[in-house]
Amino acid sequence: MPKKRKVAVDAKNKQSNFLKNEFLEFFKSEINCHTIGRVISYDKVHHRCDVQPLPLQSDGDKRAALTEVIVPASVWQMDTFFKKICANKNVNLDGYKPMAISSVVWVGFCDREMDNWSGKNNYKIDTKRMHSIQDAVIEAVIEP
Repeated sequence: MPKKRKVAVDAKNKQSNFLKNEFLEFFKSEINCHTIGRVISYDKVHHRCDVQPLPLQSDGDKRAALTEVIVPASVWQMDTFFKKICANKNVNLDGYKPMAISSVVWVGFCDREMDNWSGKNNYKIDTKRMHSIQDAVIEAVIEP
């Protein structure tokens, strides 16, 4: 029968405090889920844009721009649809504005890398990259 310990393994809670206070904060800082940003360039032909994240870094500087962000069909098809409707002089859609440069958007980051993604087919994952700012997708237009 094993002997009972007289002293606790982590009597001063150093390990548990490290895990709770430092490691958990570091871990959370490495996972990208969503951010808000401003469109700084927009390629309407290939449905890609560059986005400047609006939250500043801790030192007050701007964050690096997100490049080649995917603009989903749910955004660009609506813009195309409303543009055609607005061309009809009998239809008045006051207030409608399509996504454009300077639009404020909600950006999400894919769980896995999207380097080999090209449309509707399954694709091979070549890296262990997860929740990376390199795998960004526009999820919504907040302010056109």
